[in-house]
Amino acid sequence: MCWIINGREACGSRPFWRKMAVITLSNISKAYGDRTLFEDVSFFINEHERAAFIGANGTGKTTLLRIICGDESADSGTVNMEPGVTVGYLPQEVDLPEIAGLYLAVVGVTPELLACASELADLEKKMERASETDAQAIGSRYAEISHRFDTLHGFDYQVQAKAILLGLGFLESEFDKPIHALSGGQKTRAALARLLLLSPDLLLLDEPTNHLDIQACEWLQEFLQEKYNGAALIVSHDRYFMDRVVSKVIELENGTVATYKGNYSEFARQKAARVEEQRKLYKLQQKEIARIETAIQTLFSDRKFSRRDSKVKQLERIQRVSLAQDQKTIKASLVAAVRSGREVVRFSKLSKAYPGKSLFSGINHVVERGRKVGIVGPNGSGKTTLLKIMAERETADSGEVIFGHNVAPVYFAQEFDHLVPSRTVIEELLADTDMNAKQARDLLAKFLFIGDDAFKKVEVLSGGEQCRLALAKVLATSPNLLLLDEPTNHLDIASREALEDALRSYNGTVITASHDRYLLDAIADEIIEIKDGGFGHFLGNYSRYKEKVQQMEAASAAVQDKPAPVQQVQEKSSRPVTSLREKERLLRELGKQQKDLEDAIHSTEERMSVITNALGDEETYRNGSARDLSLEYDELSARLSGLYSEWEAVCEKVGEIEDIEV
Repeated sequence: MCWIINGREACGSRPFWRKMAVITLSNISKAYGDRTLFEDVSFFINEHERAAFIGANGTGKTTLLRIICGDESADSGTVNMEPGVTVGYLPQEVDLPEIAGLYLAVVGVTPELLACASELADLEKKMERASETDAQAIGSRYAEISHRFDTLHGFDYQVQAKAILLGLGFLESEFDKPIHALSGGQKTRAALARLLLLSPDLLLLDEPTNHLDIQACEWLQEFLQEKYNGAALIVSHDRYFMDRVVSKVIELENGTVATYKGNYSEFARQKAARVEEQRKLYKLQQKEIARIETAIQTLFSDRKFSRRDSKVKQLERIQRVSLAQDQKTIKASLVAAVRSGREVVRFSKLSKAYPGKSLFSGINHVVERGRKVGIVGPNGSGKTTLLKIMAERETADSGEVIFGHNVAPVYFAQEFDHLVPSRTVIEELLADTDMNAKQARDLLAKFLFIGDDAFKKVEVLSGGEQCRLALAKVLATSPNLLLLDEPTNHLDIASREALEDALRSYNGTVITASHDRYLLDAIADEIIEIKDGGFGHFLGNYSRYKEKVQQMEAASAAVQDKPAPVQQVQEKSSRPVTSLREKERLLRELGKQQKDLEDAIHSTEERMSVITNALGDEETYRNGSARDLSLEYDELSARLSGLYSEWEAVCEKVGEIEDIEV
């Protein structure tokens, strides 16, 4: 096992050989006033390498990216770039040219390209309404600009830009949308599209997945893995993304960096091993120090001053091992106030639509006590709307949400619009609870609001601080049903892991809409998918859901490529039967299909009978297997209906062929 601290290998004296580094940071330091962000930071990024840059919120990750791209200067140290290396930087706050629509702003990755693309678009509009005389002059100018645009590879950029925009979740109908009309998240995605199109030698990405839905995250993963050929330094809290994209993790902690080979999961394993090794060394050293100190006291008592002085010098020569400081993180502990009934929430024929778009229609579904349900789907598909309907912040168009006995829900909104800006942190916490001031201060301390932080105004809090306050309010009410909308959006990795631990051990029910696939893998035992107006339900965590979807897509593709059994029967029986031998052959084939279908029907009915008997047994409900059995019964029932349809079609074809005279 090896790790690299400030650019030097920490597992031995063997040199750390590497490929050509496109960028090397040496002894970079930065402070603001009396606060030192980091000191003597050193690391390198190799060509074609993807590295994650992680650390707690506020440790200086964004500042270091700005130093690398030249937007900010270091107090000391050097940034050495290989000659000719181009750098592309995606900040969290982006700046796009507002003189163009979305598509033109992305295609115009340089001022000259933007000018050409804009003029071509204007000339095309003029051409539509120009007279025959003017059309010739416009056409001549159009040819001139087209040639210049082609020389700048503009037409190649146009094709690539469309694919990238669609991959990042934009609709083609949004391509002409003015930049000023885009939301903050859309502007960030557009800026990312420009960077990917430009394809610099080194990408500096600051939280690139923050405004992407799961589908767009997976597209970006694939793009960086298979299509982008440069190097990348990625600041991210998205552990699932890092696991699939990076081969090195650089951690900024306590003002210094340590570099680990491998993806995020490998980093977590190595970091835990390193901390454990350091803890063991610390214990052994403390034991040795205590032994020497005891010997010094004994020698002093025995007036053996020469030997005592020798021991004192031995003690002074010891290089003290320090324990790694625990990263400050939330200390969440969730306990449901009261036990709810077995059926927590039921959707009955639930539907919701907006003008021109149906989100979901006719949902019938039950969530049982203790389940951890993840809701997934593209941006705008209706995940938040479904949670808001359950939280009574929106109304359904039809159908209803029915809560079970003793259900006490609480809603965590990703916009934090339920927080009152004019209140202090402690006032906001006390507003909806029966806590006294001491209990409130103790709870706030668990969410890192220490000392005077409790008296900050809500309006001055950062996104991460608002998130922690909103989570503290959730704990203060002790609900037995949590409705969580993107609960990890503004949390650093340590806080995300603390929240995951709390949700895993929580004895209530959780329904969460999230793009955090690592969270959904850690806590979910059911996944609800809302997509294209449809509703799907899958047992298991996110990875199991993804596996199931891929199987369904593969099966669907296979069905499209290969005729279904009934279709095969129709194709074969529609051929002219010209001989007795041909007739007998077809009847044998149909008879075999008939027998196979009858066997499948028999085994399906037998399994359904077993499930029916189990559902009539009280023990099934006590051991918690009723839910899974009910779902299996529904799947078998749908399958049985299809089998009977196929069997009837085969029987009909048998009769038709038997009636043929040859």
